[in-house]
Amino acid sequence: MFEKLKNGLTVLKTGLTQLTSKPITYNFPPEMPIAKNSRGRHILNLETCKGCKLCAKVCPNGAIEMVDRAASDQSPQKDVADYPQLDFSRCCFCGLCVDVCPTESLQMTNFPVVIGPDKSKFIFSPEMLAQPPELMHPEDTKISDIASWARSRSLWVLNYFTGCCFIEAVPWVSSGFDMERFGLLVADSPRHADVLLIGGYVTVKTLRRIIRIYQQMPKPKFVLSFGNCPMSGGTYWDSYNTIKQIDKYIPVDVWIAGCPPRPEPIGVAIVAAMKHIQNGYTGKEEDATFTEKLKVPPFSKQETLNPNEMLIPFGPQHAGSGNFNLKLKVNGESVIEATPQVGYLHRGFEKLMEYRTWYQNAMLIQRVCVLDGASYEIAYIGAVEKIAGLEVPERAKYLRVIQAELSRIQSHLLNLGLVTGAVGFKTMQMITWGDRERFLRLLDELTGGRIYHVYNVPGGVFRDLTDDFTELALETINYMKQRVNMYNNLMMDNSSFKARTMDIGKISSDVAIENDVTGPNARASGINFDVRKSHPYEAYGKLDFEIPTFKEGDAYHRMVARISEIGESLNMIEEALNNLPPGPFRKKFAPLKRVPEGEAINCIESARGELCFHLVSSGANTPYRAKIRGPTFGPILVLLPELLKGCSIADVPVIYWSLDQCPADHDR
Repeated sequence: MFEKLKNGLTVLKTGLTQLTSKPITYNFPPEMPIAKNSRGRHILNLETCKGCKLCAKVCPNGAIEMVDRAASDQSPQKDVADYPQLDFSRCCFCGLCVDVCPTESLQMTNFPVVIGPDKSKFIFSPEMLAQPPELMHPEDTKISDIASWARSRSLWVLNYFTGCCFIEAVPWVSSGFDMERFGLLVADSPRHADVLLIGGYVTVKTLRRIIRIYQQMPKPKFVLSFGNCPMSGGTYWDSYNTIKQIDKYIPVDVWIAGCPPRPEPIGVAIVAAMKHIQNGYTGKEEDATFTEKLKVPPFSKQETLNPNEMLIPFGPQHAGSGNFNLKLKVNGESVIEATPQVGYLHRGFEKLMEYRTWYQNAMLIQRVCVLDGASYEIAYIGAVEKIAGLEVPERAKYLRVIQAELSRIQSHLLNLGLVTGAVGFKTMQMITWGDRERFLRLLDELTGGRIYHVYNVPGGVFRDLTDDFTELALETINYMKQRVNMYNNLMMDNSSFKARTMDIGKISSDVAIENDVTGPNARASGINFDVRKSHPYEAYGKLDFEIPTFKEGDAYHRMVARISEIGESLNMIEEALNNLPPGPFRKKFAPLKRVPEGEAINCIESARGELCFHLVSSGANTPYRAKIRGPTFGPILVLLPELLKGCSIADVPVIYWSLDQCPADHDR
């Protein structure tokens, strides 16, 4: 009794302390700390460009086309024909084109905003690329009537996150961007929404549901398309499962380019939409046609159900499910059977890797798991280096460790927010996601990208530390060490949180081994295994760190394991920065280089567990075969249905997110 009272007072004291601290809130639009070397809109030097076409050859998405400027009335130069023209509806801002430019004529600015109501506006001629980008704030418009003004200040947003882009829309519900400042509220259902935000890759399965949602929304209604995939197929332009032009099926009012776009363009797009809505804009005419193929099939097939049983869909547009669907058979509040419904994020990654060069795949592989892209970079690049016989400079090994541990921290913070949101602890969700912004900023400073870093290349990393990175990193580490203590006081010692997470979704060590459970999920069940310790790679063998291990195996201790790992990762980053060796950070690897015949398996410890890449080379400049062993297939598609049997409906999202789901990984 005394212990419960003590814990309750600790939680109350910690909560009151938070009321006196100011959260991160960026002035907007779009004033926030964007790294100087962030990969944004390109700029072209027309005087030094030689028209060598290397940028077009290396672009994985076919976003660059060489055009004849001599045929243009705007071109005074008649002696040069070929210059790059860039289609930002296809560009993923990976920077590979800039890396290979021999004259450095093509560069990337850190300007992140590329939006518009018409996709044709995203095609930039050489002359347009030569102009430095400038943020044009949306112009004020007249207020048409009081109803239009009121509607513009109270937009109910329904998010349908179909792919990777959801990861950069999520910050808008945290303290950093705080969408409610703009009168944006999360809608609970299509019938309450007037804005549909479509975030990312669209398949036929997701398109069916998007159409159904759009049809249920009352007029006037507006659609914002977030990311390149709905516009052009984006990175997956050659995947058979891709819907490449979503405006063939529903009208789109505002397109936001990027892969994924940063959060800032969403704010600019929303402000622009508000200006038009107050002037009387009521959305585009609903003129798309829907075929029989795109109708959502009946959920309940011919199944034998007892009188007290029913089928309930969990996802894929449920706030607690992400891009995943479970068919739940329930009796009252108890789950009798759970059946995964896969394929909402199927892209065929392994086959797509075989269509791209070893160098181009440096862009593709992070997208296998948007939640922890750094691990997939390092695992893939390590396998290539084994086949090619490349020895990586010591400095690059330390830089990779720093990148990997920063990514691990932000991934764990995201998961903590998802679990606390699933139990209704929204305050903690906002706190963890707000803290996550600090680590995304560090990744932005280190790599040039918040989410998709494109930092590793065979032979090293693309760039060295910036001048102010170490100081900013150490400052953030000291801040986060204090926050870890606060997390324990406010969340882990909270009796309500314990009641919702303890003794549910329990996994014994034997069951974990049988189902190939790895990472924090396994270590929470007493399995003391971590690839970083058992088979050290990069610079991990030279760092001092512990592997937090517990024996209870429930949802609660999976959270304890992740919080403990955050503390270890902070120490590793600090040690790596203090011991960072001098010297080069990269060996040259040609973009069209052939790799000798051979094969290699490379395994690392991702935020979700053991991750392996198996690559086979036939001596060509593309992989002959590629296979990924991801960490979420066993826990989610095999074990989760067993864990859910007998649990209550309210526990489904808690158990589900406690396993740290990554749909893109097992749906690949």
